[in-house]
Amino acid sequence: MLVLDRKIQEGFWIDDRIFVKVLSISKRRIKLGIEAPGDLKIVRDELKSRPLGDSPDGRDPSPEEGDGQAGRSLRTVRRGN
Repeated sequence: MLVLDRKIQEGFWIDDRIFVKVLSISKRRIKLGIEAPGDLKIVRDELKSRPLGDSPDGRDPSPEEGDGQAGRSLRTVRRGN
């Protein structure tokens, strides 16, 4: 496992395709922003073992759609707290 030390607004690239950035840090949470190609599936760990469609709010745990900008190769995944 690679362990990195990052400050707010610092980030890192994975395979020149995925950018992970630290957005905020509080006492109990770290908020990360992830930019990745639209065809890459991103699933939180707690949803990985749950059957599809069995999320607490009844929604499909698949990643949200991008921001809809034509010609953009990266999408930003946004999730609420």
